[in-house]
Amino acid sequence: MGKVHGSLARAGKVKSQTPKVSKQEKKKKLTGRAKKRDTYKRRFVNVTNAPGGKRRMNVNPESSKN
Repeated sequence: MGKVHGSLARAGKVKSQTPKVSKQEKKKKLTGRAKKRDTYKRRFVNVTNAPGGKRRMNVNPESSKN
């Protein structure tokens, strides 16, 4: 058998040290037909073209190509 990295006495050290942060309340995500409708609206109805007329997924207008 191979050797274990470090002793098992220190297992879980970092997780126990990190402070507990409670989860925030979020708006529930859309599912099913409503989600499909939302993605359609985002992709095809509210089209914002990037420079050059191309529609790219992760467009950043400030750092566009020169």
